[in-house]
This record gives sequence, C-alpha cells and structure tokens, in this order.
Amino acid sequence: MSRLDPAAAAIAYYQSRCARNPSDEDALHHLSVLYKASGDMEGYHRHARMALLTNKATHEHANELGLSLLAQGKLDQAFDQFRAAIAAAPTYGPSHLNMSVVQAKRGNLRESLAHCEDALKFMPGDASVLRNLGKLHEAMGRTQASLAYNKRAAVAAPRDADLARKIALQSVASGDIPRAHDAYAAHRRILGKKVDVKI
Repeated sequence: MSRLDPAAAAIAYYQSRCARNPSDEDALHHLSVLYKASGDMEGYHRHARMALLTNKATHEHANELGLSLLAQGKLDQAFDQFRAAIAAAPTYGPSHLNMSVVQAKRGNLRESLAHCEDALKFMPGDASVLRNLGKLHEAMGRTQASLAYNKRAAVAAPRDADLARKIALQSVASGDIPRAHDAYAAHRRILGKKVDVKI
C-alpha cells in the first residue's frame, strides 16, 4: 500500500470527517485551507462557504470566506465577511488586515490605513502588516513613513528580496545613499547574484 503525501492524507482525513458529519465546520474549514494551498480554488471557495453555512462558524471561518470572495474579486461580499469577523472578534488581526486590502482595492486609502494600523496593534511585528503599511503610506505620498515601515518589515522578513529592493530605491529617493547601498547589497545576497537596480 502506497503512502499518501501529507497534504493528500490531511485532505482524506477531513473528507472522512465530513462524510460522517456533513456539518463539521472544523473539517470544512480545514478542507478549504488545504484546497487553497493545493491550488484547487473551486474546492477552496466551496468549502469556505460550506463552513460558514453550518451556523457554528467562527470569525476565522468568516475571514476565510472573505478571503475566498476577495480572490474572486467580489469586494462587497468580502467586505461583509470581514466586517462580520471583526464584529465577532475585534482583536483578530487577520480580519483587520484583510479589510484593509478590501478598502485599498476600493480606493479608500484612509479607511484602509486605519484597518491596517488596527491589524498592527493585534499582530505587532508581522511582516505582511508592516509591508502593507509601507505600501499604503507610499500610495498616500508619505515616502518617509513608507520607508520606516519597510525597514521594520525587512527586520521581520530578512529574506524578502522585493522589500530590500524597495528600501534601496526609497533610500536613493530620500538621499540616503549609504542605506541604499546596504539595501541593494542585501537584495543581491538574497537573490544570490548580482542584479542591477534601475534607479
């Protein structure tokens, strides 16, 4: 008998739980996440919705369905799910971060920034939150604030080549050539080769 790879074994396990109890919200949630990780977006969307329909769903389930809807470009429905998740668990940082993304996609940068700052309160030091704060401040024309958040994100994610490149470019723009040189050197080290940064 051949052994299943770990992801396939996990999917088989949660499918068997759903076969025994079709309303097992925990199994449905885990299946949605596993399908997402394996690239099966149809399975991901279906199981994320089913988990929420069990009437035992938590803020995490609403957040996951919101992510599924966001991936489909359904901003209004995603907004509703993230709002429900935030109302159910106001200190759950991922829902604030995802609401920030929805607001940014809608062009509401101030609201997006407020949600991203809330996410940072509940997820201090999280690289994705810091990266998004850098992007938002840059979009609002606040280069120094953007650079400060990007530097903090680089500490949290030292292997992020794109972030090192962004810091190099922002440092050049602000006239901090030594910092630009250091960031460019980090960018090269991460990629393991010499790369020209277009300035």
